[in-house]
Amino acid sequence: MRKSTLLVVLLAVSLGGAVWYFEFKREKPAEDAAAASKPLFSFKQEEVVALTVARGGVTLALEKRGSGWRITQPLDSSADAGTADALLSSIAFSRISRTFPVTPPGSPEALKGFGLDAPVVALTIKLKSGSEHRLRLGAKDFTGGYVYALVDNAHDAALLPDDVLANSDKPLLEFRDRRIVVFDEETLVRIRVKNAHGALMAAKNAEGKWLVSEPAAMKGKEVEPARMLSALREARASEILDAPRPADRARFARPAVQIELTAKDGAGTKLDFSAGAGEADAYVRSSIGPMLFKVPRPVMDALNLKPDDVIKKEEPKREESRKEENPARKQD
Repeated sequence: MRKSTLLVVLLAVSLGGAVWYFEFKREKPAEDAAAASKPLFSFKQEEVVALTVARGGVTLALEKRGSGWRITQPLDSSADAGTADALLSSIAFSRISRTFPVTPPGSPEALKGFGLDAPVVALTIKLKSGSEHRLRLGAKDFTGGYVYALVDNAHDAALLPDDVLANSDKPLLEFRDRRIVVFDEETLVRIRVKNAHGALMAAKNAEGKWLVSEPAAMKGKEVEPARMLSALREARASEILDAPRPADRARFARPAVQIELTAKDGAGTKLDFSAGAGEADAYVRSSIGPMLFKVPRPVMDALNLKPDDVIKKEEPKREESRKEENPARKQD
């Protein structure tokens, strides 16, 4: 029994030692690696004025225009601010976890082991100062959470978090501004909606209230513009047709929904929505350009409002509310 007890104690001590080694010792290098990591670049995100992203034989070029971004290649289009900022943020805040020597330096065979002989993505970052930085991204490491990279003229391969690759290797559509219309509700003075239920036009008066001017039977009633504008504000195209076919344009012979927004400076935007029976998507034509947008059909359905749906509901008067409450109190 004593030998058995001693054996059990020895096994417990051995097991405890193994646990200590693998849990404590294993974490030590990770902590050391984190402490040894260094910033990928020293510039700040707001210093970037241009960025090119080459992947799959196609080059995407972005330029800073005022407070926003514009795509200049492979087409001219406004860019999605969130997507552009996410990419710049991942570059500006990324850190190099560790580096690996490429021997001999620049050797295609040595680079092949890191997927850097033919980079998945090649980025060129231009700063306000006029200086440029280059970043080439290759294969992911065995964990899938990091990617090998070549930074500027460095010969060693750097290991970076894979969010840089994830944010740069996105379809062109995700980099484009996919809003079907851009407007500032504060500057709007007139909204007109024509759909299967007829036409409704509302205008903002001097007091900032939106009142119906069409149809005549509802003239003067106050409307809630948010119910008319929320679907437009949130709508994002699932596809942008820059060169629509004649068949696509023929859809608008009889639009299902028509929207007209007018700002106080007189500028107006017109939108036509159309969809075939049973189609999951609707097509949108805008007065701002020749392209067509494809959006989920519920966007169009949300605009197929009845005039009564947008009329502001009157709140019950306090006196009437009190009268309704008193009988209940008496019963209690």
